Amino acid sequence: MDWSSFQVIAIMAIGLTGGVLGGLLGLGGSVFIIPALTFLLGTNQHLYQAAALIANVFVAVAATNRHRGRGTIRRDIVPAMALATTGAAVAGVLISNLFSPKPLAAVFGVFLCFAAISELIALIRRVPDCATTPDARCPLPLAVGIGLTGGFASGLLGIGGGAIMVPLLRKFGRLPLRQAVASSAAAMIVACAVGALAKNLSIATLTTPDGTPLTTRESLMLAGLLAPLAMVGGTIGAALVYRLPIDATRLVLSILLAFAGVRMILTGLGW
Repeated sequence: MDWSSFQVIAIMAIGLTGGVLGGLLGLGGSVFIIPALTFLLGTNQHLYQAAALIANVFVAVAATNRHRGRGTIRRDIVPAMALATTGAAVAGVLISNLFSPKPLAAVFGVFLCFAAISELIALIRRVPDCATTPDARCPLPLAVGIGLTGGFASGLLGIGGGAIMVPLLRKFGRLPLRQAVASSAAAMIVACAVGALAKNLSIATLTTPDGTPLTTRESLMLAGLLAPLAMVGGTIGAALVYRLPIDATRLVLSILLAFAGVRMILTGLGW
């Protein structure tokens, strides 16, 4: 693809920033990467999803590696969540290739805005993060349901799934923030890999908004610029989870969820 030197550097910077945010908040990075690429290069949703899903794998692996040994990965629920997210991610990719994801994007967007407002209100009211109850139980059926929802959103929208799973684990699973972030990152590794494979294998059947056929080579070139620094960013972000004050992380989470939610609603409305 014909990118200028400035665009190449900007794409790499987008990968780094998305990786930091993804590692810090367990969201995968695409919540930032896809809109940033759209702003930089113009609308090309399928291409950006294909490349971002690859980058998400590197972010999730790097972040999970940092979370290991910290005791924040919930091994009682992560395996079941990982299986659920993987199957749902493939279903999401297939549906995104066949139908417009706009209506569902708007639904997910409303949920993310609600989650952002809920987190912000709790922060303002000084509601504790449940860090004093690290043994909070998340029933396995609930964890599977959260995994299915997050995986489906990941495949459908290319967002990594964590944007859905972290607030669900917080709201319904009653997990402390660090456990929700670490468990989401660990559960998404296989799902992102399978989703990326499915999306890139089918990308030749898709086109740009002006009707130009897409190629796997294009998505791999874009992913090649995003992924290396996204992996570095994922490592940095995951380390910050344990260095930043919990309230600071909660504030960043609420802001990014609100940003992602508004963006999805606007996408759903066709704006």
